[in-house]
Amino acid sequence: MGQTVYVIPPRPPVRAFVIAAVAALLGAFLLVGGLSWHWHLAAVIVGSVILAAGVILAVLAFLSLSRLAVRVELDDDGYRITGSAVEHTGRWLDVSKVTQSDEGSHVTIYHGNVRRTHLLFPRGDSPQIDTVLADVKAHLKASRRPPQA
Repeated sequence: MGQTVYVIPPRPPVRAFVIAAVAALLGAFLLVGGLSWHWHLAAVIVGSVILAAGVILAVLAFLSLSRLAVRVELDDDGYRITGSAVEHTGRWLDVSKVTQSDEGSHVTIYHGNVRRTHLLFPRGDSPQIDTVLADVKAHLKASRRPPQA
């Protein structure tokens, strides 16, 4: 079957983008207004700090989109799931079953009664979920076939 690689992107940090935009606009208004209309120096300093905080928050939100993505690698022997600070591996021969939640965004790979590996698709991206699940099931089914002589 070969190796296939999937990347599960995180949910976009919309709240962080909104806060960053509001902070940048407010900071720019205070900075420009303070310089143009000769406001007190404190308004210019506060505006500069708020503008900088908004820009930093926007940059961190963009970075989180790439850093929090999860990489799923499937091959003939097993799987490897790599996230920002975690890595899970497993062999297909050890997998007892694969299930999907009712809403469809949570896939669980069972290793007997104790060990479980969870795949969460935060966007509810149905085509990607269906593709990954079909590939997992195909690899699992292929590992159960007896070797051909």
